[in-house]
Amino acid sequence: MAANQDFGVVVIGAGDMGVRHARGWQMAGAKVVAVCDPDEARALAAALPLGALGLRIPDDVLGRDDVHAVSVCTPTVYHAPYTVQALEAGKHVLCEKPVSLTLDDAETMQRAAQTSGKTLRIGFMRHFDPAYRQLVAMHGGIGGPVLAQATIAAGVRPKLLMHDARVNGGPIIDMCCHLFNLWSTLFGAQPTVVSARGYTFSDGKAEVATIEHKALDSAQITLEYPGGTLGQVQVSWGLPAGIIPTESHTYMAPNGLISVDWSERLTLHDASGETTWQTDGADPWHAQIAYFYRELTEDAPQRVATIDDGIAALRTSLAVLESVRTQQPIDPATLQPRATTSPSADVPVISTTTTTPASTPASTAGHDGSAAPTPGSTTSKPDA
Repeated sequence: MAANQDFGVVVIGAGDMGVRHARGWQMAGAKVVAVCDPDEARALAAALPLGALGLRIPDDVLGRDDVHAVSVCTPTVYHAPYTVQALEAGKHVLCEKPVSLTLDDAETMQRAAQTSGKTLRIGFMRHFDPAYRQLVAMHGGIGGPVLAQATIAAGVRPKLLMHDARVNGGPIIDMCCHLFNLWSTLFGAQPTVVSARGYTFSDGKAEVATIEHKALDSAQITLEYPGGTLGQVQVSWGLPAGIIPTESHTYMAPNGLISVDWSERLTLHDASGETTWQTDGADPWHAQIAYFYRELTEDAPQRVATIDDGIAALRTSLAVLESVRTQQPIDPATLQPRATTSPSADVPVISTTTTTPASTPASTAGHDGSAAPTPGSTTSKPDA
């Protein structure tokens, strides 16, 4: 599609996700005005093929009249400051998931959107994955209550700040948010009780030795939903490096069983036999950005996830961490924002041997070896 010279976009963060967003906006028909990253060479590498500026910081371009929207693709700890900056500059925002590390930051983003009157969406791109739509359709036929199970497993992530509690929060915040968001759609409600036991399987592994505040990377989680539906999650990013990430689900209910090899294959077993669906390989990131572009330029009905969706998933993630910390069941609705002195001061740091709440500044090493991020600068967002 030819670029719309009248609709300009700035992408903040030039890592894997920033590059996806920049290309996605161009494919949707928008004009990418600038890509910003503290690593100027990386910003330029992402920007120049699109005819955009490559800048270290976004301050000078956010005030331009030809910029209408911003993609925030930084590490999670910086989602709030850049989202708020863009909204206050009068720009619409697509912020990558998870919404933030803390409820305080997430609600600050929510208030900024309300005050500005601009649109804020959260990048739960799985809403645009064909497997998501197929699972929702299959699930509608199996009845309830549902017994759901998901296993998410991977070796130590090569982008090491994924393991930093102060920067990206580990899999409970960064990865499980997808599942918690999906289950709220399938089950029609948020969980009322969350119980969890957690571990840091990566303790002692050389790859993460330089991370001072390792996030919990492994957990067994039980979520109770209204009507008797139960969900259980096994998750680990602490297995030996090199183990290929896998994700599988099962959904058992009175009228059938669904098995999922995310996001390649779904199989429904019911009274009529077995039905198998396989993906066509569509790119959900590009589909999400293309649809958000339509929301902004054509008044298309809202489909991209909202800030409320992001906050709900974050509540569940934080309830998991709180249950691990207290060894008690937690109702996510009872969690309250905490006053913070740093962007992630209330994120628990939990290892196999300690449960000490975080209280010191974020790691000073970029997740991909880049210069350390500081408030007012950006670095790249890892794959979602």
